[in-house]
Amino acid sequence: MKLLLIRLSSLGDVALVSSVFSPLKKAGVEFDLLTFKPFGDLFLDDSRVNRVIEVEREALRGLSGIREIAKELRSYDAVLDLHANLRTKLLTGFLSCPVFTYRKRSFLRRLMLIFKPLKAKWLYVPELYSEPLKRLGIKAGRPRPEIEVDFRRVERVRRLVPKERFVAVSPGARWPGKEYPLERLKAVVEILHCKGYRTVAVGGEDEEEKGRELEALGTLNLCGKLRIIDSLAVLKLAAGVISGDSAAVHLARSVKTPVVSIFGPTHPAFGFAPYPDEGAVITRNLPCSPCSLHGRTACPRRECMEIEPEEVVEKLLSVVESAGRRES
Repeated sequence: MKLLLIRLSSLGDVALVSSVFSPLKKAGVEFDLLTFKPFGDLFLDDSRVNRVIEVEREALRGLSGIREIAKELRSYDAVLDLHANLRTKLLTGFLSCPVFTYRKRSFLRRLMLIFKPLKAKWLYVPELYSEPLKRLGIKAGRPRPEIEVDFRRVERVRRLVPKERFVAVSPGARWPGKEYPLERLKAVVEILHCKGYRTVAVGGEDEEEKGRELEALGTLNLCGKLRIIDSLAVLKLAAGVISGDSAAVHLARSVKTPVVSIFGPTHPAFGFAPYPDEGAVITRNLPCSPCSLHGRTACPRRECMEIEPEEVVEKLLSVVESAGRRES
C-alpha cells in the first residue's frame, strides 16, 4: 500500500505525527508526508518516510490552489489526514482514494474551557493520531513521537554545544500567553548554573531577543541560528529540556530527551502533555484554567504562570534522574 500522510502545521503537531511512522513501516506501508514549508526539515534524516512533500501556505489558500496541489497527489491507495481541517478536507475531496481521518476532539477541548472539571481526564495526541490506523488494520501499540536524526549530524552539532552537561531552554512560544515569564526563566538558568549545568537557548528568529537576554547570563544562544533538524540534534544531546506549552516539548519527546512542560492558560488535558515516561508537566491547575485553547489570552494577572523557578529546576532534575535510571 502506498499512503499519503497529511499534517500541515504547526511544528509541534508535525513532530507528533512521527508517532505513526513506525506502525506504518512495520505494516509494510510506504508513505509520503505532505506538510508546510519548512516543517519537512524535521524528517531529512528519517529513513521511514518515503518522501516529504512541502508546500507553501499560500498554495493552499484558495480552491484553485488546492485543486492544483491535488493534481500532483493522484498516485496513492489511501490518505491518512491527521490535520482534519477544512483545507485538508477540500484537498482530499479531489482525490479518488479512501481517506482516513482522526477525531480532533475539538469540541471536548472547548467544553473544558467552560466546564473545568472535564480537564480531569487527559487526552494524548499520539493516541488520537493512532486511532485511524485501526481502521486500516494496523496495530499502533504504544504510540510515541520519534524522529530519526543521523549520527553524523549529531556529531557535527556536538561541536557547537557545551562539552559539559547542558539543559536546553526554550524561551518562546507561538502565542505569548504560553511563554514562561522571561525573568523567571532567567532565575531557572542561574539555578542550573549553580548546580553545575550549562544552558543552551533554542528557538526560531522570533526568540532571538530573548535568547540574547539569556546569553548575558552565560547561556549559549542558538535562537534563530540553526535549521530545524539541527535544533533537533541539539535537543538530542541535551540532558533535559525546559519549555512552555510549545513545539520544543514535542521535539524533545521525539528524540527521547526528558522534558518539563510548563502550562499556563492552556492545559495538559488538551492532549499536548508528555507522557510520564517522556517527562513531566507543571501547572497550577487554577479553578480558572484552562482559559484559552492556544494561549491567546487577555488575562492581566497571569497567576497561572506564577510558578517558582526552584520548582521548575527540581522537576527537571527529577525527570533527568528518572531517565538515567531507565537507561541503566
